[in-house]
Amino acid sequence: MSEKEKLDNEEMIDMELTDISQLKCYTLPLSPQDLVAIYKEKGEDSEDEYVLWVNYADSRLKLSPQHILIYLANTNFNTTFSAIDDDLLIEYIKTDFLVNAPLLSRILTNIIKTKFGHPLAPLEKELYNIFDEERIINFIKNNGELLDEVVESIASVIPFSLVKLNENLSEENQAKEVELQETLSEIKVVDTKTNCGPNVAMMIKATWDVFLVITHYRGLSLEYNKNLYNDTPKYYGKDLFYVLNHSNIVNNILDFFPPGYFITIDKEE
Repeated sequence: MSEKEKLDNEEMIDMELTDISQLKCYTLPLSPQDLVAIYKEKGEDSEDEYVLWVNYADSRLKLSPQHILIYLANTNFNTTFSAIDDDLLIEYIKTDFLVNAPLLSRILTNIIKTKFGHPLAPLEKELYNIFDEERIINFIKNNGELLDEVVESIASVIPFSLVKLNENLSEENQAKEVELQETLSEIKVVDTKTNCGPNVAMMIKATWDVFLVITHYRGLSLEYNKNLYNDTPKYYGKDLFYVLNHSNIVNNILDFFPPGYFITIDKEE
């Protein structure tokens, strides 16, 4: 079986479809009365994470896409939207605030897969009612350079993770990791302005399959930009490597390497 067939067959889409018919659609900014109702509902449904359904069209009458995302970042609600436009997606890519909006990450994943000519799964195509194929194609056409930067940024998680793994090894174990040291000698760290913010770096946490598709079609990266991949605690008080490691993303990245490549690193830790 080819790598592409494996990608097609693997159940890598970690997404729950929200039954929005049972949710009230809120306009941002939320009124005090809305906040009281929301926190009451959250308290009554403690087993499931509350999802804030945003009336995007009405919210746009009051707030720009930038201010919508800033508002959501400050409230830290898990959010879905009644509609999505190009401006919201672009702002999601560029903003310096981490936003808990898996739907935006999934739409971007659909866009990236289409960019590479990778077929979408039936579950992914259900999102055409939010952002259909024609809009995806137009987004790719109108934002080619930005999407290229998004792809490169996501691919860069591998060299970043390898560098951070090495930094957390003892000197004795670093000396044993011969192949890792050889790879590290080829890794280039750049410090240039980027259009990508922390939501791009965290996309693979919400949509791991976008990482698989990018590494399949683009190949492995040996460069990362420390303007995006750094130790700044932008991720709810934690730095990026901490979040990736505790989300099991780093262990999944280690699985890309052949048996025996790592000697001292225990992937179960």
